[in-house]
Amino acid sequence: KKKAKRASNLTNSPMKDRNTNCEGKQAECGIIHEIYVENFMCHRKLSVKLCRNVNFIHGQNGSGKSAILAALQVCLGAGARRTHRARNLRDLVRKESGENCTGAKVRVTLLNRGADGFKPEIYGDRISVERSISLGSGYNGYKLLDASGKERSRSKKDLDAMLDQLNIQVENPVAVLDQEEAKKFLTGKAEDKYAFFTKATELERLDRVYANIHDTIIDQENSMTRAEEGLNPAIERCRKLEQEWNAFQELDKLEADVAQARALYGWALYSEKKCEVEDLERKNEKFTKTLEKRKAELKKAEESLNTEDDQEEKLKAELLELGEEANQAAQNKTNLENELRDLNKPIRVKERERSVVLKELDNAKRGHKSAIRRLEKERAEILANKEGSAEAERVRIRQIADLERQLVQLKERIEPVENEVNRHLQDYNELKPQAEDKLTSVKQTENQYRAVESNVRSLQSEDGSADIAKFG
Repeated sequence: KKKAKRASNLTNSPMKDRNTNCEGKQAECGIIHEIYVENFMCHRKLSVKLCRNVNFIHGQNGSGKSAILAALQVCLGAGARRTHRARNLRDLVRKESGENCTGAKVRVTLLNRGADGFKPEIYGDRISVERSISLGSGYNGYKLLDASGKERSRSKKDLDAMLDQLNIQVENPVAVLDQEEAKKFLTGKAEDKYAFFTKATELERLDRVYANIHDTIIDQENSMTRAEEGLNPAIERCRKLEQEWNAFQELDKLEADVAQARALYGWALYSEKKCEVEDLERKNEKFTKTLEKRKAELKKAEESLNTEDDQEEKLKAELLELGEEANQAAQNKTNLENELRDLNKPIRVKERERSVVLKELDNAKRGHKSAIRRLEKERAEILANKEGSAEAERVRIRQIADLERQLVQLKERIEPVENEVNRHLQDYNELKPQAEDKLTSVKQTENQYRAVESNVRSLQSEDGSADIAKFG
């Protein structure tokens, strides 16, 4: 009855309605939302919902306040000795549950919101850690549940990763300070306070971690050394076996190559000898035909030997005659080219003089036109200013007389220029046919020279072939 009364005091606490924060304030990850225990220490079943800031749990002695803290420690990975309530987990199971009790269950629900949440895509905005304490052969370990209560993992590594991600330090006395640790801190010796300091700053845990890492490294190095020492003979043996295997493979390959080479050698020798025989037969046939042909040519050459001498003399005479004609044609070509060059010189001079005269004629014509325009302008001004003074009239008359004299002079200059142009044109027209005739003569001479050269080459080739025919 007393225990039931204590439980009712906890449920009827005036703090029970203060388990929420003000509306609109975003909760962070790693905050304890609910603690649930079943058959744990003095509680048969208890669920405590906490607010997001500071929570006060009060009650009489023995009502189970420390049990809630112990449940939090055990559920988040601490050992039974760390709670200072039992030596092992089975001692934490409720004694009054009777013989039918199979064990205890502890569950802690944490908020998992914000950017620092632990795998929010898997667990959602809440993550629950459940630990079972079995008295028999049942499961005795951890479970990680998502926001809907579905089991996601049973690995202690995932629990440690979650605690590290959310920065929850269960064994740190600054984070979780129970009565025994508080007594050591207040009334303990200097050694106890230093131990409290090392736990609070995690120096003790880091020292253990570094020591374990060092031991692990030494063990791994020793294992690696032993493995290397054990592997060296095996590696050497493998190398020898590989060399022997390669040698056997090479031997088989060489035997196959030798057999193939022998076969190829036989066929190659046969093909070579066959080709030699065929070449000898072809050469023999060719030499036979050539011999018959040479005999016929020799007979024909002996018959025509007498007539060939007369023909050779005739060809040599024609060759000399054509050579003289070729030299004469080359000389004529050179003379004609020189005459053409001499005829082109006065033509070029006349063309340059003609261009100069034409330029002067153009300048004279432009001056004549300019004088006419000025004369007409002066006449127009005189007619427009008839009412002017007599002196102005005389000045205009003198200007008109000057302009007319300039006009007469320009006409006198134009006439000899035109005559000179006509004369040059006449000379050019007279020399042009002569130049064209000379150019035609040069081309004809070149054609004659080429014809003579062609005849000489043909005679030389005929002469050479006749000489060769004489001797077969």
